[in-house]
Amino acid sequence: MVLTIAGRLLDADRIQAAAEQGIQLDPIDDLDIATIAVGSALFGVSFIMIVYSWCNHRYQPIRAKNLPQTTLLFVCGVLWFVGDIATNGHVSMVGPWSKCRVWRLWIRLTFMFLFSCCVLVRVYALYWLFVRRQQFRGWKLFAPYIGAALCVLLFCMAGQIASPDVTIKYDSRLELCMYAYVYRTCGLALQWAMWALVIVFMWLVRNIQPSFNEVRESLVIAMLTLLSLVQNTVMESIHSPVAAHKMGRNASTWIDFLDANLTIWVILGFPVYQSVFNSKTYLMLWRAKLADDGFRREYSISANGEAGETTMYSLHTRPNSAERSKHSSAWLYQGMYENELPHQHNALMPGQSSCHNKNRETLSTCAPTTRTRVSFSSITSA
Repeated sequence: MVLTIAGRLLDADRIQAAAEQGIQLDPIDDLDIATIAVGSALFGVSFIMIVYSWCNHRYQPIRAKNLPQTTLLFVCGVLWFVGDIATNGHVSMVGPWSKCRVWRLWIRLTFMFLFSCCVLVRVYALYWLFVRRQQFRGWKLFAPYIGAALCVLLFCMAGQIASPDVTIKYDSRLELCMYAYVYRTCGLALQWAMWALVIVFMWLVRNIQPSFNEVRESLVIAMLTLLSLVQNTVMESIHSPVAAHKMGRNASTWIDFLDANLTIWVILGFPVYQSVFNSKTYLMLWRAKLADDGFRREYSISANGEAGETTMYSLHTRPNSAERSKHSSAWLYQGMYENELPHQHNALMPGQSSCHNKNRETLSTCAPTTRTRVSFSSITSA
């Protein structure tokens, strides 16, 4: 009771001090607690999905979603959410929570920017693999991460070194972090520059139709990230600081953690669901689609049916005969799964007709017809 009364008196002092500066201050209430609770619960669900995916990483539709990058997205999303809790004022900004530069720059901005970088890399990979038809390895893979890390490092270092009056400072009377207009605008400009690159690469890959649905997934993820960036820009423009306004800070945090979690669910949700409820049937259909689409040469799979090389980052164009002679890898064409699905031998798939396989140890050649029979014989490279 005494603590409650003391808290209300302190809030009254803060509200009065804010009014003197022309700021309408809304104290922390149950809505802020609910925001933290709901966000934490959703990240808990995403964590379970990530753990399940790693435990079942040998299931090819899951492995194809690039678990390392998806896990990095999850980690960035969690730390972005922690930064939101501090900088959006869902907790009393006293003690360790009053370290404005740490929470605003090194936690929230850094991991929000890296989250957007992961979205960019996803689209950037599609461009190299399906438009340029080149391997996505080495410098192509690491250049976006290194570039993003350098940009955010320079921005955060500038904010750390420069005077608080021109960057970020802590107001002890209001118990809020106050942001200088120019520095806040530069931070938004940095995020929009990243988004401009996402738009460019989304346009470049607009016509490809790979079997893993990366283009549609990346479009949905990019739209979610755009929504978060737009709301962040609007909130920073109409509420200064955002942490002072109850509806503004809660809306901002909700959109941010929904963006982070929905991104994980868009990537992993469907294959995880199929793995739990429809594992074998979906795996057969998934492989058949790979064999039947126009991008089958871009997908490599081992001779025993394992997907150790089948991830979005390891897709590559078909090597020449000299390269194939050095590696015992199989190329996914029509029919290859007799060892894993013996009861499906010579199964007739919808829209396909019969085809004669002259040698069960090599790939049969079928004349183009309106229907082709899927022969589930094993394939070894020439």
